Amino acid sequence: MQAAAPPSGPGNELPDHVDPRPIHRGEGRRAVLLLHGLTGTPYDVAPFADALHELGYAVRAPQLAGHQDLEELERSSWRDWYATAESAFDELLAGGERRVLVLGFSAGSLLALRLAALRTPDVAGLAVLSAPLSLPPWQARGIEALARLRTTPGLGRLVGMLRKNGPDVRIDRTMRVSPDLRGFPFPALAELVALQGEVADLLPLVRAPLLLLHGRHDHTAPLELADRVAQRVGSASVRKVVLPRSFHIIAHDLDRELARDEVVAFARRVLGEPEPADLPSTP
Repeated sequence: MQAAAPPSGPGNELPDHVDPRPIHRGEGRRAVLLLHGLTGTPYDVAPFADALHELGYAVRAPQLAGHQDLEELERSSWRDWYATAESAFDELLAGGERRVLVLGFSAGSLLALRLAALRTPDVAGLAVLSAPLSLPPWQARGIEALARLRTTPGLGRLVGMLRKNGPDVRIDRTMRVSPDLRGFPFPALAELVALQGEVADLLPLVRAPLLLLHGRHDHTAPLELADRVAQRVGSASVRKVVLPRSFHIIAHDLDRELARDEVVAFARRVLGEPEPADLPSTP
């Protein structure tokens, strides 16, 4: 199984503006942890990290465990993904010296919700983007059955994996240059189903101020899932914004400026303005 997308080789190099590497910028006392989605990279959330860092916030966007290639992803579990998120959060929190907002996109939003539920005193705010809170029951059962077959000796090679042409985004150029992995291993999808069940039970424990952003035309996570999150969390402050032209990958879709502005305004509200000393230096 091959790993990255688009394929490597002459003519297929990623453009300069597409950087899938982890993001680690700034050391100020007001900080944001950003978590990407299943099969994704920190590029999923990079526009938000860029905008927040320019204002003076410390930002971190790690690569989740198992997301180096499809073979590694197939062997990883949601607990591995969560361990990456919690480790980055603890490093950013610095023993309580920083105020930290957590932003999660897609599967990363489920990790963010779990973090907010279990680490209530430490999470200053929570931004949940394109949350795939659940799948239709028939789909979840099918994924679990195929995942079992995939790990059965002698049968696994017959199952393969769910291939994808690119991310769910309205802009064709963005789809073509995305560094996302071009497939979903069924064991990884079964881990996503397990994570969905875990998070659904924890939603009432989420108390942090919450920003929900969701594309109206999301084909991966239907819009009604955002309503379900809003209804079930224990947060006293919930702002839901529907992005009218967007699909799933909202950071890179048609409403990206609106999404960016909402994230920035939310950070300012829950974290406060960065201190002058935190502003990035200019050459």
